Amino acid sequence: MYFRKLLFTGLLAVCACAESQSISEKAKNDEVIVRDNNDPAMRKAMSRVAETLPAFLKLASNPKPGTSRYSLKVGISDGRNTEYFWVGNFSRNENAFTGTLNNEPRLVKNHKLGERITFTPKQIADWMYVDERSNKMVGNFTACALLSKEPPAQAAAFKQQYGLSCEE
Repeated sequence: MYFRKLLFTGLLAVCACAESQSISEKAKNDEVIVRDNNDPAMRKAMSRVAETLPAFLKLASNPKPGTSRYSLKVGISDGRNTEYFWVGNFSRNENAFTGTLNNEPRLVKNHKLGERITFTPKQIADWMYVDERSNKMVGNFTACALLSKEPPAQAAAFKQQYGLSCEE
């Protein structure tokens, strides 16, 4: 599924992933990517998410023509591991959200791809959507943080392939 290929599953977790793989290969294979949430780039990304989430949610409730794939990245824990998933087809009611899990769980085994889940605003770690007119991904700040640790050529190739802009 194209949507799963352009997004990352994990930020924090214990994983024996091969570090020799490029970020594009990991995304293509829907693999967990391990990063510390105390990493300065990740902290900056989370700050941007918090600042921009209200405007994103407003836009997602009334999408502009030519935009699609509105999604939230949500942290889910099984008590031992925390894994981050993209959740689509989400809706909000009072104090919670419900949406469809768009990644295959690798570490958190109490959920499955395509499952409808309920989550709180505190679990939201990122957001994104696609502007189809410009073929650009908007948001996905955590991907930019992950790409900041990649070799420049690999990061640039990924950004070009998926239309991701990491400029302020």
